[in-house]
Amino acid sequence: MIQSMNFKSKKKQSGVALITAVLIVALAVVASVSIAENYQLNFRRTVTAFNSGQAWSYAKGAEEWAMAILARDLKDSGGYDGHDEAWWNDGDPLVFPLPGGLIEGKLEDVQGKLNVNKLMTGGKPNPVMYKRFERLFASLEINVGLVGAIQDWIDPDRDFTGSDGAERDVYKKLEYAYLPADQPMKDISELRLVHGIDEKIYNKLLPHITALPSDTILNLNTASANVLESLGENIPPEQSVGKDIVKEREKKPFKQPNDFVTILTQKGYTADINDGTVGVASNYFLLNTKCLIGNSQVKMVSMIHRVGGNNLKVVKRSQKL
Repeated sequence: MIQSMNFKSKKKQSGVALITAVLIVALAVVASVSIAENYQLNFRRTVTAFNSGQAWSYAKGAEEWAMAILARDLKDSGGYDGHDEAWWNDGDPLVFPLPGGLIEGKLEDVQGKLNVNKLMTGGKPNPVMYKRFERLFASLEINVGLVGAIQDWIDPDRDFTGSDGAERDVYKKLEYAYLPADQPMKDISELRLVHGIDEKIYNKLLPHITALPSDTILNLNTASANVLESLGENIPPEQSVGKDIVKEREKKPFKQPNDFVTILTQKGYTADINDGTVGVASNYFLLNTKCLIGNSQVKMVSMIHRVGGNNLKVVKRSQKL
């Protein structure tokens, strides 16, 4: 009887030991898997961080490449900037292979757009620019009254401009209230804050307007068809005058503003451009860069100011998502 009880006790102890051993092995396996997963996760994070840093460095290097191109262009351009030059590359981005990835860059002349900050000149409203913006808005089928709201955003007074002007009282009554800047725009993205400018209108305007220092001129060689039409008097949008001028400009870039006036006159229209606000050359360019290294991607937008000769500098830089 005693021997039978001892046998059962030993058998029970053996079973407990076996279960304990199995649990220990299971815990060891779980721990090993967890350690391996954490290692792989940390490794991927390290690789991603390294690739992102490398991509960012390449993107900043693209700025130096762009400034070198623009410096050489100024030397060889013959006094104008147009879409027949090397920096434009037919509007396509330049793509270069990199170890483990690639980088592409595209230069854009931002002086080929109407400058919202020129709605105010010397602290006073500029009626000539106001009319140009109204014509542009009309050609894009956008409420022309919103030009007044844009001017109210940058002017320092409290007077409403036009039928849809918006001063502080309007912005204070919004659900999430804020105040207008009452100063020149630092970036065209500010336009999205102007009362009445929704995402659809903003995206429609973006190819044609910009925010630059108020003393910059409009480059007739890179302006869109809609912008060119905004310079003329009473040009019916259905006549496609701007598109016809762009086609002629592609064959022979403007060497002086009067070249544009001559073509417009031949078509039976006039342009008021004797105020020194238009020209055929540019000093501000936008570089759009995309760099891909492994699974990491960096998109960067850089504003380059070409002061003269080899004097170029990046005045603004932002990263795109």
